[in-house]
Amino acid sequence: MTRRLPSSLNSVSRPAVGALALAATATTLSGCMYLSPAQTTKSYEAADGTDQTIGSLQLQNLLIVASAKGAPGALQGLAVNNAQSPIKLTVTTGDTSTSITVPAATAVRLDGKRTAADKATVSPVTVPSVAARPGKAQKVTFTTQKTGSTVVEVPVLLNQGPYGTASPSHDTYTTPASTETKEPEA
Repeated sequence: MTRRLPSSLNSVSRPAVGALALAATATTLSGCMYLSPAQTTKSYEAADGTDQTIGSLQLQNLLIVASAKGAPGALQGLAVNNAQSPIKLTVTTGDTSTSITVPAATAVRLDGKRTAADKATVSPVTVPSVAARPGKAQKVTFTTQKTGSTVVEVPVLLNQGPYGTASPSHDTYTTPASTETKEPEA
């Protein structure tokens, strides 16, 4: 026995039914995208360190490099002054404070090295005795005259690659297991 479709469906071609099914499927699946926010609109820190904005001063990729808790360390990061006048920044770690001046409309590295774009440098900011072990965070206070004090949780990273040459001496580093000084690998 042969079945016949109702006469109203005989006039609809198979490609039209396929296109209708495809449109219904696409509409259904696009609902998933509607309910999930775009990840490109989410702000996040795509680096090992942390960021902080203090008035016109942006502190980027802040981290402390040290071989162990209690060992000396080096504060790494970039201080970007977006103001038209210099900003005096005081960095306090524990009982030690270091003051630097970030020139107007300039970025400086907190390790004392030059950036690729700017020739200005500041004295390296060191931490005489790191209060947290690598893998944890240490509180660091950043103070400017205009904004006052801001406490930032700065991650402490182990003194090995890619930050292995970032110790306060900039030329050598020591491993936590020994006090032997090793030259950094090229």
